[in-house]
Amino acid sequence: MGINLGRLVRGDKAAWDAFVERFSPVIYAGVSRTLFARSSRATEEDVRDLAQSVFIRLLKDDCRLLRRYDPSRASLVTWLTIVSRSAALDFLRRKTLSTVPLDGEALQVSDGKAARPVLPLSIPEGLLSPRQALVLHLLFDRDMAVEEAAGLLGVEPQTVRSINHKALTKLRAFFREPT
Repeated sequence: MGINLGRLVRGDKAAWDAFVERFSPVIYAGVSRTLFARSSRATEEDVRDLAQSVFIRLLKDDCRLLRRYDPSRASLVTWLTIVSRSAALDFLRRKTLSTVPLDGEALQVSDGKAARPVLPLSIPEGLLSPRQALVLHLLFDRDMAVEEAAGLLGVEPQTVRSINHKALTKLRAFFREPT
């Protein structure tokens, strides 16, 4: 039986049940492979929780993410694998890059041990284009998701990712310690 996405996004329970039954293994595998390949501390419970959160993402905001699926760009299996992998990577980033305030300064926390203080970054004038600075501000200062920033700017998410990558490349090159 094929999956009818139209019925699915309209809230048809039978279509949702068929979708979950058919694609749970795909989502679980995408999350599992990503977590276990990138973290020695990932657990089966993390995988189950994260797979469940992928389904919640798919339903969030009246199935907004599912409505954006474009079958001309990828098969549903491929697209769901990418969504699952992205969710797992987001989870790992949040888990390893959390900060804890300590006497007015934030310390990066990794493996429960404090690292050197993370101080505010002073970016030289003209190093980044205004658009690059805006994208970094939205993603890091305002903690927006790529999709949110793209919607605000009226561009595709891949454009935001590309601008972010180029800006970070410039910053890394500028702030690289001399060898």
